[in-house]
Amino acid sequence: MTFEDLGLGPELLRALGESGYSTPTPIQAQAIPVVLMGRDVLGCAQTGTGKTASFTLPMIEILAAGRAKARMPRSLILAPTRELAAQVADNFDKYGKYHNLKKALIIGGESMSDQVALLDRGVDVLIATPGRLLDMFERGRILLNDVKVLVIDEADRMLDMGFIPDVERIVGLLPKIRQTLFFSATLGPEIRRLADAFLMNPKEVTVSPGTSTATTVVQAMAVVEEIDKRETLRHLIRIEEVKNAFIFCNRKRDVDVLFRSLKKHGFDVVQLHGDMA
Repeated sequence: MTFEDLGLGPELLRALGESGYSTPTPIQAQAIPVVLMGRDVLGCAQTGTGKTASFTLPMIEILAAGRAKARMPRSLILAPTRELAAQVADNFDKYGKYHNLKKALIIGGESMSDQVALLDRGVDVLIATPGRLLDMFERGRILLNDVKVLVIDEADRMLDMGFIPDVERIVGLLPKIRQTLFFSATLGPEIRRLADAFLMNPKEVTVSPGTSTATTVVQAMAVVEEIDKRETLRHLIRIEEVKNAFIFCNRKRDVDVLFRSLKKHGFDVVQLHGDMA
């Protein structure tokens, strides 16, 4: 299956090709056609499976085919952190470069005046964290009357971080008739309750963690003798130019031994196990 088989237009296919992509991931193959049909989606997939493109690609296609009202965003994407919101914005820049769509990234820690200026010029796509979006709304800086597509990304993290009341308030400000795409890495009882509240007859698309490998993860195995393990590990850290890493050991005493070894060879390292005070 190719992206062309999913019903994406030539501009998106060109942008995908220039980014080196021709074959959709499982979550993309399931979600994109459903989103293009205008249905609500309940998606379950881990980070790194291409989940973000599974909603940004069809959203670009939908927005490009529609008409905008002055200054009013037609789509809203809620993400739990500024980093995740920025990643979504990068997706729109990369895949939407051949479409005349305007976006605004509304997150904390950035100049509010710059964000207000973007909104005043008018945007098609609004990518935001819940707190900053509500702040903008309460200041009268944003209108949500014309939102046609809502995406709630990383809903389980929203729940963990205590953002659900803000999300529920935001959803209450949107038009009742809209398309909603709801993505979570897990589908526990509380997530199901939220999905039932936000979605209308959704199509559920799921990529099981047991049958998918995150596309951003490279796996490898080194077979060495017991005596060579620590030297091999140090060698791999150096040649791969690893800056940050978690190293897991089978036993607590192995953690102690490896910690002392890496410390001795000049690595900036700390240890953590259950016997530590």
